[in-house]
Amino acid sequence: MRGRKFILCILAILLIAVPLFAACGGGDDDKEKNTSTTSAQKDEFPLEPKRFDTTIKILCVSSSRHRYGEVQFVADEEKTGNVINDAVAKRNDYIEEKYGLKIEVAPVQYPGDEIKLSIQSGIDEYQLVNDAVYKMLPNATENYYWSLEKYLKLDNPWWDQNAIENLTVTDKTYFVAGDALITDDDHTYLILFNKEMYANNSDLGGKYGDIYQLVRDGKWTYDRLAEMAKLVSQPDTNGDWGTEGGIYGLLGDNYGSGILVSGSGATSAEKTTDGGFRLTVGSERSVNAFAKVFEIMSDKSLTLRVEQLGDSGWGKVSNMFINKQGLFYMTSASSISSIKNSTAENIVDYGVLPIPKYDEEQEKYYNGINIYQSTVLAIPTTNVEKFDATVYLLEALGYYSKNFFGGESVAHAYYETTLKLQSVNSEDDEEMLDLIFSNRLYDIGAIYNWGGLLLDVYSRTLRSGSNTLVSYIDTIKDAVEADMEQTVARYKELAS
Repeated sequence: MRGRKFILCILAILLIAVPLFAACGGGDDDKEKNTSTTSAQKDEFPLEPKRFDTTIKILCVSSSRHRYGEVQFVADEEKTGNVINDAVAKRNDYIEEKYGLKIEVAPVQYPGDEIKLSIQSGIDEYQLVNDAVYKMLPNATENYYWSLEKYLKLDNPWWDQNAIENLTVTDKTYFVAGDALITDDDHTYLILFNKEMYANNSDLGGKYGDIYQLVRDGKWTYDRLAEMAKLVSQPDTNGDWGTEGGIYGLLGDNYGSGILVSGSGATSAEKTTDGGFRLTVGSERSVNAFAKVFEIMSDKSLTLRVEQLGDSGWGKVSNMFINKQGLFYMTSASSISSIKNSTAENIVDYGVLPIPKYDEEQEKYYNGINIYQSTVLAIPTTNVEKFDATVYLLEALGYYSKNFFGGESVAHAYYETTLKLQSVNSEDDEEMLDLIFSNRLYDIGAIYNWGGLLLDVYSRTLRSGSNTLVSYIDTIKDAVEADMEQTVARYKELAS
């Protein structure tokens, strides 16, 4: 009996000890995986190991236009100690060593325009192209890009599913966004707010309570934004509105009127189930949403718009928020790092909020992208010889930007370290960023700008000084729908 107890005790000790030895004494592979600063990943790279020994050249946005235009693909060798730059360098070194895929960039101001000349000349000079959606998508109907749904594993988490859903046409996916890019997320719209101004105004905190909880409860709406903005607005010392000497409830720009409308889930056009498009700018939802937005954005005693301050308005409005002259600032995620790196004294303590909803009955928040800046990736149809290597690199860029076991991943360096740790200062703000980036919205009508009339349909009406949206839609509808039908016809030709 005593012997049996002894054996049982030994077995129990072994059961406890074996996992401990396994955890402490893993081989080199386990050791490499455990050095990651990202959360543990169970997914393996989805493609069979191959070696290509070739260079893939990416036509991309220059750093002068976007700070991450080049560095998201190739690190700056003269720049060290920057978490994003270092993460890109390590990712690229790993991909080159393991798969023989070297990355080069050709930075220009507008790659979407440059690639036209290259493709029309039949030159296989660039294997990938990356530019803003408004420069890229309209070119797809000219057979400029390969459809990728047969080649990429698009259901993987490193591809932005919102982009795939919004931008896929006739079941063809010509463009992708996701963890392989920084320039897509960095130009997603959001609301920054002055925490000090909110906390010190008893009319705000006393009536509305914790603003983050307001968002969680689904009560962050157009009406709440307008009410709060009205409570803090003050004219300049001369009693005038529309100058940089006042204090405003909302700082923004004309383009932001469309972003606010998209916060209701309404867009100027949408895809149909049969692979076509439908004009929705005149829908009841769009018209009603814009009516509220127009009231907010045109009220000079509530909102100051960039355009009211002339050519230097962008910098002035940004500085006004930094200098605590605005409760809310509608801008893109790129402003978060810019404001944090400002040299201004006594800089504003800001928080992050999603674009408000139309009303409390709306199920979710929607955050529009800046179509002039938010980018996608595509493979030009002139890329034949290196097509397989390019597709492999795309998947590798997506995967190893999200999951990198030799150090901090690129996605983690941008999102978790640069935005969350360095640029916002509370778990509430981190939660809001998660909410914002998981609910990005593309306005397909604005991107294609059918008839040359949809891109600024909301901002044009705002500039006119009166809400003439419905009558304006009546005048442009035929031209827009005719152009839209031509686009659908071209896509169907490509799909056949």
